[in-house]
Amino acid sequence: MKTALSVLALSLILLSGCGENKSEAKAIEASAPAETSAKAQKPVAEEQKASAEAQEKKTEAKKSDVSESGAQLSRFYQIFRDGAQIAPEGKPMLLVFGQPADPYTQKLQKDVIDNDSLAKEIQQDVTPIYVNATAQKRHKFMHNGEAMEVDTKTLVSIYHIEATPTLIFTDEKGQSIFIVPGYMSPKQFEVTLQFVKEGAWKGKDRKNGEVYKALKAYYESHGVKVGGPKK
Repeated sequence: MKTALSVLALSLILLSGCGENKSEAKAIEASAPAETSAKAQKPVAEEQKASAEAQEKKTEAKKSDVSESGAQLSRFYQIFRDGAQIAPEGKPMLLVFGQPADPYTQKLQKDVIDNDSLAKEIQQDVTPIYVNATAQKRHKFMHNGEAMEVDTKTLVSIYHIEATPTLIFTDEKGQSIFIVPGYMSPKQFEVTLQFVKEGAWKGKDRKNGEVYKALKAYYESHGVKVGGPKK
């Protein structure tokens, strides 16, 4: 009996490297006693269950994030108008270029919807318009008093948008007063709106940097420390 078992074992070892016998080797392994197989499969089953539960939690978390993001955008668009039509409408215009996946764009949007006083000032003092810089849309655009129709790529090119968010403040005719590239804190945002509302930019040359110098001085007089917006 011992000799027969030894021969069988040796045969399995010799055949294990042959491709045509791999399925047979698996069948032999699967035919082990039920108790041993169950013990071996139990940790695997538990591991698979834990993995499935972890994946389900990740999926639910992602759904929650998406839902929260959608709700945030919905509230943001109650304050900012979509950029399908870009026109000052009788008062200075605030044109914001952003990207959905940009964390600083998201931060600025959250600041607006979380700060009631900031949101109120935006709605009262300027015509607020948001443009998704990565979208491909058509825009009816009032620029320097002239109406035109452009796509998003052209709009980005007109304002030389290189980073998001970028905030562009214009006068009542749609002519650019100054541009602030990058995220600004709620306090800086409110002071900037006040600068525009008071007309502190009027009479300043927009091409040689006078407006930016005036804005920087205004920031300093209102306790806002920045390096100064770039032209």
